[in-house]
Amino acid sequence: MPVLPTLRPRPPHALAPIALGLAALAWLAAGPAGADAVDDYLDAERGARRIPGLALAVARDGELLFVRAYGLANVENRAPVVAGSIFAIASLDKQLTAAGLLRAAELGKLALEDPVDRWVEIALPGATLAQLLSHTAGLPDQVAGTIEGRAFTDYTTEQLLATVAGLVPHAPPGHRFAYSDAGLFLAQLATERAAGEPWWQFMRRELFAPAGMTTPLSLAPGALVPDRVGAYTLDGEGALVRDRRLDVDYGPLYTDLGMTVADFARFLAALDRGRPLGAASVERMTEPVVLAGGEPAGELFQWSRYGLGVGLDDFLGEPVVLHSGHSGVGFVRFPRRRLAVAVFTNLEHPAGSDPVGLALGVAGLLEPALSLAALAPGAPFDPALAARLRADYEALLAGEPALDRYTPSMRPLAWEGAGGLAGRARGFGSLERFELAREATLEGHRTLLVRAIHERATLYLRFSLDGEGRIARLVWWHV
Repeated sequence: MPVLPTLRPRPPHALAPIALGLAALAWLAAGPAGADAVDDYLDAERGARRIPGLALAVARDGELLFVRAYGLANVENRAPVVAGSIFAIASLDKQLTAAGLLRAAELGKLALEDPVDRWVEIALPGATLAQLLSHTAGLPDQVAGTIEGRAFTDYTTEQLLATVAGLVPHAPPGHRFAYSDAGLFLAQLATERAAGEPWWQFMRRELFAPAGMTTPLSLAPGALVPDRVGAYTLDGEGALVRDRRLDVDYGPLYTDLGMTVADFARFLAALDRGRPLGAASVERMTEPVVLAGGEPAGELFQWSRYGLGVGLDDFLGEPVVLHSGHSGVGFVRFPRRRLAVAVFTNLEHPAGSDPVGLALGVAGLLEPALSLAALAPGAPFDPALAARLRADYEALLAGEPALDRYTPSMRPLAWEGAGGLAGRARGFGSLERFELAREATLEGHRTLLVRAIHERATLYLRFSLDGEGRIARLVWWHV
């Protein structure tokens, strides 16, 4: 099978050649500045974020456009990231899990509105399979049992199911969004049982092979996996250390999936082609979920709305589908432009790799209309409002949001989401400037896109305010 070429030589870790399609040739014909700009941007950000290794893949119009590799796959052995590097994709498996369940529905093996207990022996009255995918089934975020907070080294699927079955729901199904791996584990199990065959067998035949994906596998800790990428994080002093999260074997369903960045981009490209997953299923996956009270399901993170296994938002006036994974991987997909960017790193997401922001940065270099960096400071920022929003931001960085500054429905999201920013704050350095980049109206709310320039990072925060000036929606991107 042919492989994509690098767009220019990059000593010492260039990718092996891959055959370019017409879209890639057209992009290259426009000149080398785009490729150079992407390389320069990712080189600079990889250094600033202390990311050992990174792989990039871009898909356009339903085909793989190009792939790039940077840095080290294994720091101890000085092994470079290469075309075949296998990354742990962590929560990017949520998109694959959702696609698998939707494919099973297309084949008539189950229905999205089936009650969970039709397929899995668990007492979860009123919960549907769709709610498992949208984190609205009421389940806490726990899959593996522990003793005094300590995990085991190996689990079976039956043990995981017993733990999930013993969880106490925190809300009735459909009433609250709460990110939960337990729901996605149950969705995999339901798909497997409805299909009448192992989940992996079903996925390879119905999704992976038709999309041209040849590398997906289960990253069991004991398996010998050629080109497996080392996993890293930062310790309490900011030193690079191994990430031990992947040392646990959770069995065939919950153990991390692994694959190349090119194969994940092929999955994203397949969504634009309408096969193997049909257009109606893709539309259902990317439709914002609405809770029983009428408010949208979402969170305070790098997306503020949620579909089935995917984050959703508005980005500079157009819809974007996006998600990240704990291991330091992420993607963005712009359906109207049929453009997708996947960034895989080997520094865990909470340590500040923020691959979604990197993917947005690359998208802005390829499509100027998507560039946050190109936005000039907007109209003069009202000093009182600027001071208030800056204080809101600094409270989030401290992990102590002022909840009275948020609408009632946003208060639990602010409380839960503050830790995500607070854990990264040290890596950003001091806040040097806080400026208005753009003002617009979004879903009837006054919305301000603010650029927060730190000593070692630039973040964009989009605040939507209600009529009383309270925060009704907030999203942030580390670009």
